[in-house]
Amino acid sequence: MNSLEVFSVAHNNLSGSIPEPKTQFGTFDETSYEGNPFLCGSMLHKSCSKTDSSSTKSSTSNDEVEYGLLDICVFRLSFLVSYAVLLVTTFVVFYINPYWRRAWFSFVEKCITTCRYSTVGNLLAYYIFRRCV
Repeated sequence: MNSLEVFSVAHNNLSGSIPEPKTQFGTFDETSYEGNPFLCGSMLHKSCSKTDSSSTKSSTSNDEVEYGLLDICVFRLSFLVSYAVLLVTTFVVFYINPYWRRAWFSFVEKCITTCRYSTVGNLLAYYIFRRCV
């Protein structure tokens, strides 16, 4: 690229080595990369040796594990709270509105009856089929 005037990847939590300051990248200063503690390169006066990269990788994996556990706890808590709110709301609505309560119990009764008849019918058909074969 020959026409890039402004380049900034500041505060993006990037890691690794930055390009050598040749051609276009030679015109940008350290402020273009600030806020990225795991970046290295000659422009930042920080070497990219193997020992530095292994220590940064281990520290980032520990951070990810800690944040991962927090996210799981928050997810579980929000799921339980949402489930409880839904359950309590359903009970309150059925308690207040007798029409909806009757409609719900009628729906459940139809589902149970349909399920029972289809199960009994399937077992009967299976029994008859086995007797004929």
